[in-house]
Amino acid sequence: MIISSCSETSSESVDNSMIYDNSSSSTSQNVLEDESLPPDNIFGDPVPSKIDINSGKFTAIGDIDSKNITNNADGYSYISIFTPPIDISGFPNLKENGNQLYRLLLTDKDKYSSGNNWLAWSTSGGHVRFRTDATSLKIEVMLQYSNSAAGMQEFTLGGISGIDVYVGTGTAREFNCSIEPATEPTYNGTVTLDSGIKEVMINLPLYAGIKSFVIGFPEESKIAEPLPYTYEKPIVFYGSSITQGQCASRAGTSYVNVLGRALDSNIVNLGFWGTAFGETEVAEYIASIDMSAFVFDYDYNANTLEKLSETHYPFYNIVRAAHPDIPIIFVSRCNYSNSDTDAVQCRRHIIENFNKAKAEGDNNVYFVDGSLFFANGITSSYTVDGMHPNDMGFMRMAEDIYPVLKEALEKQNS
Repeated sequence: MIISSCSETSSESVDNSMIYDNSSSSTSQNVLEDESLPPDNIFGDPVPSKIDINSGKFTAIGDIDSKNITNNADGYSYISIFTPPIDISGFPNLKENGNQLYRLLLTDKDKYSSGNNWLAWSTSGGHVRFRTDATSLKIEVMLQYSNSAAGMQEFTLGGISGIDVYVGTGTAREFNCSIEPATEPTYNGTVTLDSGIKEVMINLPLYAGIKSFVIGFPEESKIAEPLPYTYEKPIVFYGSSITQGQCASRAGTSYVNVLGRALDSNIVNLGFWGTAFGETEVAEYIASIDMSAFVFDYDYNANTLEKLSETHYPFYNIVRAAHPDIPIIFVSRCNYSNSDTDAVQCRRHIIENFNKAKAEGDNNVYFVDGSLFFANGITSSYTVDGMHPNDMGFMRMAEDIYPVLKEALEKQNS
């Protein structure tokens, strides 16, 4: 499936049986009169969970096992995020990894490239969720290492090392606040909440790793596990620094996190800054995850036909062999130019592999054309450095990928 028709004339044969076309030839008057136009919000109206926010078991903070209380001060009890009923998502092997926030499998760390092994400690895609009646929270964070912003002057410290807080359920999660370090590796902050029971979602840093994370709850408050996602099995994303979230201004604005909220889905972000080359070891790890869908777009790093052709279809085959029924979405790079031979050849190769999968009988593959993410190929408005998207660029990516993922997931679960 293609989110829009190809933007260039080329010799590849593209399956155009189902095409998403975001373009419009309407005149201004026609736009005003055409009631069939999509809503301003492509993600639709926010819809909270159908499950009662007050349902289930709540635990008084005073009843939390004392071994999970790290400190009591000024009327707050501080507990680790690893304390039930707090939920941590985004780390498929959390238990096997001994509650260390590592995005791959620690027992296999020697199999991964040094870059992937190091970046697996980044917490992009990680979420901490719980319900509470607390009207304020105290957050204390210790990062894995300091100076995590070194060499990334174009990237905000909030995106690299900060956390975002959202409140709500279903697709109706609203931004509450961000907390970011003034200095690394430790920082803290206060979250102010409305009265009553609500669900809190905390987006973990996109690049920095987390060594410890504790939350102070008022001693008289109570907590409960979060409501289930619409899609509990995660959507898994694999790709480059752009997938990881560079250069979002804060954690919640990366396109992967935007899509997670828009679909009310658990997610796993396996974006690796500069080191996503389609390695077999990573493909095999991804294949081991019980997931709802798989999205991959790593030709930013495997950025020549020679590099990409060695791994792209084998990568797809490894995941498909382990998951014969899930949707797999092929995505090509943004920042596309017809004058960039490598970009043209890589995009063509991805389309060829998409068509090859279809020809071999796979009717649950989709293609999203990254060359159309940014209007008219203009990167200056959508990136910070000609490559990495800003928040507007990430939103454009999410808006174009969303209808494909939404239809694929609904079809899968109908």
